[in-house]
Amino acid sequence: MRAVTERESEVLKSIVQEYIATGRPVGSRSFVQKYSFSISPATMRNIMYDLESLGFLTHPHTSAGRIPTDTGYRYFVDFLSDSYDISDLDYGYIRDDFMRSEVHLDKMFMSITKMLSSVSRLAGIVLTPNPDFTAVKQIELVSIDPETVLLIIVTRTGVVINKKIAISERVTRDILFSTSNILSSEFAGFSIYDIKTDILGKMRQKYSGSDEQICLDVVELALNSINEQDIFIEGIENILHIPDMIEKEVLTSFLRLIEEKKNLAEIMQRTMDSDSVQTFIGSEIDNSYVVGCSLVACCYKIGNKNAGVLGVIGPTRMDYRKVVPLVDYTGRLVTNFLSSVSR
Repeated sequence: MRAVTERESEVLKSIVQEYIATGRPVGSRSFVQKYSFSISPATMRNIMYDLESLGFLTHPHTSAGRIPTDTGYRYFVDFLSDSYDISDLDYGYIRDDFMRSEVHLDKMFMSITKMLSSVSRLAGIVLTPNPDFTAVKQIELVSIDPETVLLIIVTRTGVVINKKIAISERVTRDILFSTSNILSSEFAGFSIYDIKTDILGKMRQKYSGSDEQICLDVVELALNSINEQDIFIEGIENILHIPDMIEKEVLTSFLRLIEEKKNLAEIMQRTMDSDSVQTFIGSEIDNSYVVGCSLVACCYKIGNKNAGVLGVIGPTRMDYRKVVPLVDYTGRLVTNFLSSVSR
């Protein structure tokens, strides 16, 4: 493919902006008049034809104007978009909304998802941290009945994890209470992953009594069952008001993706190894569930460890100049908050 000329770049940028704003194919005559290009409509048609030949534009049918392809959007996002920014009003709203959110992490993530949806007017998504890498603050063992013990884990980020475990031998409430204190003391500050892979083994050597071993069995069984990240989605109603998204094939694939959260989580997890905002446009998502959609997402951290992902999903005709900085700014807010509460 030959290099794109400066004029072609300017035209492509303006076509993408126009199509994002209106959702209508862009014709050469009205386009030249609106954007004050000092060229004739015939010259503009030739430029549009060249951009189409290069794969940046297409047209719905012969007589229609041009619309961007996935490749055209990608070129726009990577090379043509001006410095990303959102208005001071949006920054203030995001920050204030975040500060009002609940300290309890699940409620906080729900609030963040709603905020992403509200500001972008698309669908907000948050993939919660992998529990394995959250640090433990306190552990408590509670007897529910003679054959069942409830393990309660409070993490430094505010997550509360509850797991019921069946036991074959009865353990008194006093033993559960005293063992809870020992566990909290030994586990505090360590991640669930560290506890499963290292600390538990050391404790089995240190505490060899039968009651303590039963309690450690409960902990081990409970921790091994904690292996799933949750995913929050808000703003489906926004999607249903976008003409591009209610075309039968696009809408069906989008609703199927939302219903099959495992597939959505797998797509989100692609950004876990990146420190910057990632944009997946149309076919770049590379998933049979997704047609005509784009995802803008970034990883947030706890300390220096990548913990989870947040983002916005919507049509390929989304306003990337607004959505990219929105996701970036929100990711940094979440990182700063989680890092501060996990110390």
